[in-house]
Amino acid sequence: MFESIKNIFRKRRLAKFISTVPTGLMPVEKISTVNVVIDVEEPGFDELKEEIMAWGRQTGLKVNIYFFDFRKLDKEELLLTSIQTTIIKKDLDWIGVPELSKVIGLLGETSDLFISMINNGDFPIDFLSKCTKARFKIGRYEYEGHAYDLVISGNQTADLRSDSKRIFAAIKEFLTKIQ
Repeated sequence: MFESIKNIFRKRRLAKFISTVPTGLMPVEKISTVNVVIDVEEPGFDELKEEIMAWGRQTGLKVNIYFFDFRKLDKEELLLTSIQTTIIKKDLDWIGVPELSKVIGLLGETSDLFISMINNGDFPIDFLSKCTKARFKIGRYEYEGHAYDLVISGNQTADLRSDSKRIFAAIKEFLTKIQ
């Protein structure tokens, strides 16, 4: 019962914030700004972050990285990433929408490319994927309503979380092939 009520409010919130920016495949030459979302619980997320930043420097792209950190932290434990770009469980409202001040860069400004390196169907990433004003969207999980222009998933028999670096390599390779 409670879940169906949450879904009604989620649909309303999505309808209010959903992006109306037309999307589609774009060649790298037409991309200047990239927003990427990474899960901190991803094995080797630091290496993935560095690889994404290096790719941005190499190609001359402005890259902004946002993090999801839903781990349960002890009182002495600190966040591994910047508090300004990290969405933690406390930043979600009761239906799972991230605090808008944390994601204003994703939702408020039009970017050329949005990449979600998160491979789950949780509502917070579904919300961001559908509401970001990017002109080209790449993700790892196919949401209802086709949030992405391109979905790249990992090996179904392997642990998908450990596939992130290979997935990002596949994304880079695919982007170079788009004319």
